Amino acid sequence: MHWDVTGDLLGECGPIRLGGFKHLLAPVLAAAAMSGRPWSVTNVPDIRDSHMLAAMLRDAGAEVVLDTTNRSMTVDARSLTRHRIDSRWSTQVHGGTYLLPALLAATGRAESGAHGGCQIGGGSGKRPIAHLAEVMSRFGAVCEVDGDAVTATAPAGGLRGTEIDLADFAEVEPVSGTLTGPHYSGASKTALLLAAAARGTTVLRNPYPKPDTVELARILGAQVERDLIVVEGAGGPIGAAAAHLPSDLMELVTFVAIAVAARRAVRLRLDRPELVREGLAPELGHLAEMGVPLRWDGDLLDVEGAHEIRPARIVAASHLAYSDAQPLFALMLSRATGPSVLTDAVWHNRFGYADGLGKLGADLTVRGHALEVRPSTLRPSGEDLHAGDLRAVATVVLGALVAGGRHRVHGVEHIGRGYEGLPEKLTRLGAHIETSERIAA
Repeated sequence: MHWDVTGDLLGECGPIRLGGFKHLLAPVLAAAAMSGRPWSVTNVPDIRDSHMLAAMLRDAGAEVVLDTTNRSMTVDARSLTRHRIDSRWSTQVHGGTYLLPALLAATGRAESGAHGGCQIGGGSGKRPIAHLAEVMSRFGAVCEVDGDAVTATAPAGGLRGTEIDLADFAEVEPVSGTLTGPHYSGASKTALLLAAAARGTTVLRNPYPKPDTVELARILGAQVERDLIVVEGAGGPIGAAAAHLPSDLMELVTFVAIAVAARRAVRLRLDRPELVREGLAPELGHLAEMGVPLRWDGDLLDVEGAHEIRPARIVAASHLAYSDAQPLFALMLSRATGPSVLTDAVWHNRFGYADGLGKLGADLTVRGHALEVRPSTLRPSGEDLHAGDLRAVATVVLGALVAGGRHRVHGVEHIGRGYEGLPEKLTRLGAHIETSERIAA
């Protein structure tokens, strides 16, 4: 799938409301699948992942109502009986991995084949699963991993609480000495979900620190301390809960990138801005270092198009900036007054946008796990532009709009998985976007 993008980003519009936080949605819906009472989730983003996760829950037997008009979803899992995740769903969205611990807790068994998603770093798009099987085994489950497939069976007495040091599933980022890596987040959320339904107390040491884990723990009623989460398990189905998702943190960074790269002002409307600011503390620190003006006023955020951007050295790691934000910082730092360096200590080869931005005139060099960004001016390119993951293709689309002219961008099928109505929002800012379906018609 491709888009043809033209126009500029100089149009005027009122506040842009951001969608709900994609990274928290999947584990919250997994928690709902373990409950003996209905769950209500609000500020649900109207993205493909929401629809796919709803379909996966329905396929397992749960009653699900997704109301995109009111941005809400209710899940009643009391009728959930199916323990296998069909590959027609799982290969399309990596958030389905969190349904594995949910089905294990709810039915005593969980099975699935491959789980898909973005082709981060140019990979196959398949997501690793063996580390999640290891977490499930810590709660007493018997797990078998065969290539991309996994089968897990709960013990006769049910899952039992345990103590897990999540450092076992992480690497050490050499500069800050903090934990990081591609398995750290998934292992932490899987352990937290299983702990809520297990029998007895679970102690999770050194959990992944971002809001998609910490806020999930709060929703589940866990005790959250620094580097420690303690969960008193229900020993069966968990209780009811109502979860209101904060605005999507990465969509916020995306629109900040638009303001910086296009030298224009953008106003955003947020849900739960205090949690957004807490979760983006490293990113906000880097933006301040770069000289990007931000003005917070209740649920509104005004981003000014800075005249001058200072260079920065940014490390994407689990306790530092999000790996998802790294491509967007590359676009912003191409405007800086000096060279910058971006290092990704989560997904080590996450520079799938470098070729596309390079064709537009960005001066970028990949050196191992780092990307050097030198001052450059984006300009129209006569070539097609390609990217293989959500943030990479969003970055290339923004770069094409900043460069001006008409560009065909491939890989945009990923955008619908993580951005709510991005073409419409960009149109409000002055862009013109034709999808391949519309062109074919």
